[in-house]
Amino acid sequence: MIITLNDTSALDIASQLLQIRQEQGASALGRVLTLIVVVDDRIDVDHAIEISQAASHEHPCRVIVVVEPVQAERSSSPRVNAQIRMGKDEGPSEVIVLEPRGDAGQDLDTLVMPLLLADTPVVTFWPSIPPENPAEHPLGRLAVRRISDSRETDTPIDTLLRLSEVYTPGDTDLAWSGVTLWRALIATMVEGFKSVPTAVTVRGHHTHPSSYLVAAWLADVTGIPARVDTDPTAQTITGVHFTFDDAEEASLTRPAGSSVAHVKRSGLDPVAVNLPRRSIQDCVMEELRRLDPDLMYQHVIGNFLHDVRRDCKDQS
Repeated sequence: MIITLNDTSALDIASQLLQIRQEQGASALGRVLTLIVVVDDRIDVDHAIEISQAASHEHPCRVIVVVEPVQAERSSSPRVNAQIRMGKDEGPSEVIVLEPRGDAGQDLDTLVMPLLLADTPVVTFWPSIPPENPAEHPLGRLAVRRISDSRETDTPIDTLLRLSEVYTPGDTDLAWSGVTLWRALIATMVEGFKSVPTAVTVRGHHTHPSSYLVAAWLADVTGIPARVDTDPTAQTITGVHFTFDDAEEASLTRPAGSSVAHVKRSGLDPVAVNLPRRSIQDCVMEELRRLDPDLMYQHVIGNFLHDVRRDCKDQS
């Protein structure tokens, strides 16, 4: 069911939601959070809803998609167009699409506040271009968690480095949750080492954040500066290689386009492990599982990511 409301207000939308629930016998009590998704253009709305629908099966929520107006449109008369989407196609969520125009786009927090679920946390997600400082954005200030996706920008590494400089507890980026499976497998490998590696090399795409984040994380957990090498065949990350003083080697590699990785250790047969690329939906679901600040992410981007990136530039 889709209800379109033109030249409306947040109070009118809230009243319409209440009426729908009364007529259908639905309740908001089962929803555990409010997910605000901020997009730049009307054409991004369907993509935002697709992501939130998948996440809502694990985290029933109210989804508010805000089409942020461009600066030039914020000097005209205020108006808000909206859609309410409910029913089986939206999963366990109710979706509200807000399209503020003119001066209505200047106070997005005021616009959204009447639509927030009472006594539940708020998470704000930018699936494309994040603001300069997510925590200072009007919709970021409402949230306990703020999710960006540097991978969707033109310069992912530069975007992630910029976000690291304005990090506020509660910030995170999907590039980090995108390498969760890699970090889990690598942690298992490292626990089995009888000695500390003398060198670590991570191979991956030269513009994708994954190899840099894994290298920064490894520099943190092993205490050894990790080198990043460019793999011209890579889409994201294709391998992590360890060397030791006794010439022993260990590696975790996954060819570009494959979902199967191989763990290799000197003197042992290779072991195949499942290591698929994670979808945006999977990454968002992971971030919604924990609403407290991610201290490891904070530590990695604050203390090691700049060093890894600088070393890579020096090597080139």
